[in-house]
Amino acid sequence: MSRQSKLFGRAANCERLMNLSSVNKEIFKQLRDMWIALANESTSMSAKDLAKEINSIEAIQSGLETKPTLH
Repeated sequence: MSRQSKLFGRAANCERLMNLSSVNKEIFKQLRDMWIALANESTSMSAKDLAKEINSIEAIQSGLETKPTLH
């Protein structure tokens, strides 16, 4: 599996989370869009720059996924 397809997979995961969430739909939509943009740009990025961008998006997403929500 190429690194680009892995990034598109992460976008698909955000799409699923967006559809399941009643509170964070817009945030998951933005994360999905960030993964898609990164996937599209990844073919022209160095491995170092790509890793940096992945880490940044993962940090945002992991903070969101572990944050308790009130329903």
